[in-house]
Amino acid sequence: MPPLSMAGLRPPRVLIADDEEVIRRLVCTVLRKAGFEPREVGDGESALQLIREDAVDVALVDVDISGLDGMEVLKQARKVGAETPIIVTSSSASRDAALEAMKSGAFAYVTKPFDQSELLGVVERAARGSRLARAEHPLSPFVGKELSLWEGLGWSERMRKVFTEVERVAPTDFTVVITGETGSGKELVAKAIHQLSRRSAGAFVPVDCGSIPAALFENELFGHERGAFTGADRAQPGKFEVASGGTLLLDEVSNLPTVVQPKLLRALQEKHVWRVGATAPVKVDIRVVAAANQDLATLVEAKRFRRDLYHRLNEFTIVVPSLDEQSEDIVFLAQRFLKQANKELGKGVRSISAAAWEMLLAHSWPGNVRELQNVIRRAALLADGCVEPEHLGIRCGCPSADGRGESSLAPSSVRRPVNTRFDGSVPFKEMVRRAIKRVEQEILMQVLSQTGGNKAKAARILQIDYKTIHNKVKQYGISL
Repeated sequence: MPPLSMAGLRPPRVLIADDEEVIRRLVCTVLRKAGFEPREVGDGESALQLIREDAVDVALVDVDISGLDGMEVLKQARKVGAETPIIVTSSSASRDAALEAMKSGAFAYVTKPFDQSELLGVVERAARGSRLARAEHPLSPFVGKELSLWEGLGWSERMRKVFTEVERVAPTDFTVVITGETGSGKELVAKAIHQLSRRSAGAFVPVDCGSIPAALFENELFGHERGAFTGADRAQPGKFEVASGGTLLLDEVSNLPTVVQPKLLRALQEKHVWRVGATAPVKVDIRVVAAANQDLATLVEAKRFRRDLYHRLNEFTIVVPSLDEQSEDIVFLAQRFLKQANKELGKGVRSISAAAWEMLLAHSWPGNVRELQNVIRRAALLADGCVEPEHLGIRCGCPSADGRGESSLAPSSVRRPVNTRFDGSVPFKEMVRRAIKRVEQEILMQVLSQTGGNKAKAARILQIDYKTIHNKVKQYGISL
């Protein structure tokens, strides 16, 4: 994404709060070259003052800064309601420290020595979020009338890959298939594609393929003429015509009745539709986005979905990851949803207790982002000042070390069960892949904890090469 200053706005103001002058100057130089306006201070009190005054768009605050330490700056800033995104920096790569910072309201936790591209990426995302919150920026590619894509789905590495894919495919007229578990945010992704496309001024029309009886599908999609059947006292356009000039979302397209599939394929290929009872076709100009909570290729092999329709729809695929295992997104989204619920309900719930955080992080989230949003909204309604476990209404379902079934948050990792419940929504191969990944991640974190984060030593213990363990640590986002 280009720097915000390229959009004709003033450069985003970024505070660098660190008592090491060399680091401040280095970071200032990097940010200035990237189009930001850096400001620097050497103590926590000065940093807090600038944040309270809303004098900066983003703040980089070191944990070990002189005076008020970075965590105290963060907590006091959140206590007084300051909304400036605060990125906590530290020379410690502790997973626990990172989670503690995120729980306290940090936008991100970045370790020293800084990776220049990573630092710029985090600051850029924080600056965009800051400006969108202040309504200073024109409609963002990732913002709709409801939750923006980044607010609704998070900023983890896997989600950033989705954002990149959305940006790449949206300006084209490719038909897109979005796959992901129920509640993972597929419709948000579809809306973002529409908003970024040349069709953004047109209608975005969602059709729930799972809720329309097979006998009514043709009428729903293509419409009917007056007198086409008993009760058809006037002509009515179908969803294809309503979406002409815009985007048609075929939600849960895996539920599309087989008798309708050839007619849908013909409409997509010929770019016109026949209303029920019509004697002439109606031209349509639409872009189709299809969403599915099942693997369409698997359904094709099972002869439950036409192969030719699958290939017509599948010009580009975006996979929306589940919330499972994304602890950084759970923390980020819980905070965003709490803020949203406070505004909706007129509440002033400011925090989530440590015990409630433990339960949120231990839960497996079978309903994904949608479930998390509902849980936080309910908790905000019930809580007064602070969300406690009893406000959440969930059971973490994870055994403790003593096997009594109580939730447990280990120092080096979040203990969460492997989900082996098969309900048909996720293919067997995908469930096995996720289970293997979870076990692999847990073993890596255990061994790295034993070695104090020494990857070379951990590689020897695991009998794998250093490059492999380095790539795995990066892949799983393990903080050392």
